Amino acid sequence: MRTPRFTLSLLVTALGLAFGATPALAAKATATTDPASDVTPVGANLHGTVDPRGTATSAFFQYGTTKNYGKRTPDQSAGVSPGAIPLIAGITGLKSSTTYHFRVVAQNADGRTNGKDLTFKTAAPTTTPVFTPNPVPYGNPVFVSGQIVGSGANGAEVTLFGRAFPFTAPFTQFGNTVVADANGNYLFTLSSAISTAQFEVRAKTNPPFTSSEQTLQVSSKISLAVADKVRKGHKVRFHGIVAPGQDGIVVEIQKRQRDGSFRVFKRTTLKHRKDGRSSYSVRKKLYRRGIFRAVVQSAGGTVVPGTSPRDHSIRVLRRHH
Repeated sequence: MRTPRFTLSLLVTALGLAFGATPALAAKATATTDPASDVTPVGANLHGTVDPRGTATSAFFQYGTTKNYGKRTPDQSAGVSPGAIPLIAGITGLKSSTTYHFRVVAQNADGRTNGKDLTFKTAAPTTTPVFTPNPVPYGNPVFVSGQIVGSGANGAEVTLFGRAFPFTAPFTQFGNTVVADANGNYLFTLSSAISTAQFEVRAKTNPPFTSSEQTLQVSSKISLAVADKVRKGHKVRFHGIVAPGQDGIVVEIQKRQRDGSFRVFKRTTLKHRKDGRSSYSVRKKLYRRGIFRAVVQSAGGTVVPGTSPRDHSIRVLRRHH
């Protein structure tokens, strides 16, 4: 049986309509999650790349401790122009020593695209104790301060441990345990520093941690006594006391130069004192006024070299005729 012409014509028309009705492919943006950077105990920078492919596109990051995420960053524009657009978002308030999942998400009028899931692990809580001053003159007080960065820093119990030179003994506790403030700040006061020592901080954060070792240097304490004026060509006496005692160690009397540096003016050695300290005394003729200081060249170890706490100015007077 022959098919009527009008039936064939309708079939061709219907096929033509069907093919012609096929829509253009959707221009969904692409989204690529890139590794996180600047990871700290409580935060990180999230990175991703988005290609808008010609359609106005926004993007954000999802993050959390599982692939369900639960948190997201604010939207940011990736623009319209085709091409890879790098994005970054900083996040804070994270738990220390914890693995986090994250991904970048792009969305525009043609739909939403999820980037690949990546992970990073936050660092453990930490702190770096700071000594004020450092070096500290022998026998003087010193403050040990710092800030805990990490979850549980607010109100954490903080304890200071130390060991004296040559750093072979076990660490022992110094002073009482203190409580960090709301920002994780803490402070210890050592009433008398008598030896170069290593210290570490232990804190009951979440999780607890022990800081890296930091060294407090104790410098020899040296005094300098000298007249503030002398006749030209006459000898002036420089003398003082050094603690702790270091008999035989060199003491330098130094004079300030025009460029501000100091140069050795006279050398002597420390002599024994019955009180456990050492003393020095040296004389030298002076022809021009100058500014002087004393430096004890300690060999290091228990104490390091020390400088007199202030410089002394000496005027030179004209000779009598």
